[in-house]
Amino acid sequence: MGAAFNNLMEEETKESLAAMCCELMDEIATLKRDRTIVVTRPFEFLNSDFLALMNDIGRLGHEKFGADAFEVAGSARMIPRHQKDVIIYHARGHITNYLLGVKHDKLGTAQGHLAAAAFNCMLEFVFFQDE
Repeated sequence: MGAAFNNLMEEETKESLAAMCCELMDEIATLKRDRTIVVTRPFEFLNSDFLALMNDIGRLGHEKFGADAFEVAGSARMIPRHQKDVIIYHARGHITNYLLGVKHDKLGTAQGHLAAAAFNCMLEFVFFQDE
């Protein structure tokens, strides 16, 4: 049956499928080699530079808070810093600093505050999902 199906396919389709398989194999090899996630279909409405800044904020939080970092706590509001009003207050502070042109203390740009505010909004989203 495989040979009959193969005969029905256009040559262009065969080449296209072969190229997709090669790309997939390259991604798998990369994942096995360095455990980096390769995104072949990025979110079309999100800016990758902004997402990288948000990730930097997450890394800084992880380094700063250690065992109290949100990803360690899971999605439970275990400590006061994880309460809704505290998270939103913190996000507002970052927006205010951005509007005032204050540079983020670790990232060194005012735009870092936008990423920090967005990261805080994401935290609230994560915590809220399990309530």
